[in-house]
Amino acid sequence: MSRRVFSVAALALTGIGSVACAARFDPANFEGSREPRRAEPEAVRELAARTSELETLGTVHDSCRLRPGFRRLNDEPLSDLDCTTERLDWALRESAANAGGEALVGVRCGSRRLGTSASETYLVTCAASVARFKSGALANPGPLTPPRSLPPGMPAPSASDVTRIDQPESSLAFRISLRFEPKVSKFERRPRTGAEVKELALLPFADLPLGDLAATCEDGCDERALRYGVLVAAGRMGVPDVVGVRCFSNGASNSCVGTLAAPERDE
Repeated sequence: MSRRVFSVAALALTGIGSVACAARFDPANFEGSREPRRAEPEAVRELAARTSELETLGTVHDSCRLRPGFRRLNDEPLSDLDCTTERLDWALRESAANAGGEALVGVRCGSRRLGTSASETYLVTCAASVARFKSGALANPGPLTPPRSLPPGMPAPSASDVTRIDQPESSLAFRISLRFEPKVSKFERRPRTGAEVKELALLPFADLPLGDLAATCEDGCDERALRYGVLVAAGRMGVPDVVGVRCFSNGASNSCVGTLAAPERDE
């Protein structure tokens, strides 16, 4: 397995996972020869180096811009607010699987600070070669073989796989844009994952509303992906509660909006 190196501590939180969307979108920018699909993203292997059993199809690379903290959002991509190497890695997997790949070879990730302003912004990047097995036990036996859904030797999903089951496809975060106008001048809480954010029907008595956050997909995304996007965005800004999420369509685009809220004192 490859070792990925990155320098920003905030990147340790997990990213978003995979649920299919109607339209194909590839933020990982695959370049090379495409072949029939052989594996689902979770079954794509990560290898440190290419072996004689593999043939190279091409390369993939993706990036996002991390700017931590609670702030106004003006059509900011969800992939930037929730910019993690985990998200980028899964985008590489999704792109490799769509190109017919079965392995990511030599995955490398890194980050660097952009500019010298007081507002911290980091460019986070990941890249790898995409390969498929041409011989050996893992080689595809025939054109009608269904895509591999789990790595060989794994009879059941791992805990991290289970966590991803209800989460949207990682690549969708590059299509979902966020708008948020804070109602408070300052709010500082620890960032959290989407799974840690509570979706509530009514505003708790102890909570203060912080403003409405809208997640929009211009080409139409699954409602579940947009709903989860609101929770992920809230968590990245340190907000523990989202109240009254409502979703609607407007022509080719669809959106989900929720009110961000938090107790006066951190729990």
